[in-house]
Amino acid sequence: MTQVTMLSASQISHLLDMPSVIDAVADAYKEKANHPAMLWPMVYEQLGGEADMDIRSGVLASKHVFGNKLLAWFGENAKRGLPELNGLVNLYNSDTGEPVAVLNATALTGFRTGAAGAVASRLLANPDATILLVVGTPPTKSWRSCAFYPR
Repeated sequence: MTQVTMLSASQISHLLDMPSVIDAVADAYKEKANHPAMLWPMVYEQLGGEADMDIRSGVLASKHVFGNKLLAWFGENAKRGLPELNGLVNLYNSDTGEPVAVLNATALTGFRTGAAGAVASRLLANPDATILLVVGTPPTKSWRSCAFYPR
């Protein structure tokens, strides 16, 4: 029987460090650019009111895994004392199809989002720069107002 690793948000936070995640995200972007890694079309659905979900999936050939991430956003959860974002990542062996891991997607997404910004900064910033300007909006509604998330 296949052994499936399950990791909670706290386990992920203890196991990962940002420099390693930044390097892993940079490597994944390189693989996608060179085509051994693929992203498949995203599935997005408004669940009514202040709620939606999306499913993202793909394959990372060098690691022999494919998988999906389902994230659910419920904007009213903050009033209930619950997190607005919840989800799971499911990973499978791309040689056998066997499940490998189930991971807390909320924690993983936070690391990945931060690492993506770091990779972009690393590649685009002037190497002599000493000041960073960050332009954004105050978190009045929620993080999902970002341009990369459909409304």
